[in-house]
Amino acid sequence: MRGALAVGSPEQVVEKILYQHEFFRHTRFLAQVSGVIPHRAMMRHIELLGTEVAPVVRREIAARSGAAGVSAPGSTPATESG
Repeated sequence: MRGALAVGSPEQVVEKILYQHEFFRHTRFLAQVSGVIPHRAMMRHIELLGTEVAPVVRREIAARSGAAGVSAPGSTPATESG
């Protein structure tokens, strides 16, 4: 969990983002994907962020925030009627 880099398996990256969210309550995550790796591998990393990391992070933040009445990033805020 140490350090600013989110590296590892999708599960490890999810854990890191959620760990940081506990402290900072940030609503955005900015990732710079760079390095000397083949283009296909780089695209796979980006795909994993969008298909395996982001959905889990959104769900988990929504679940944790639900009790507090706070909307998760990417979700539609609840509106009051009347």
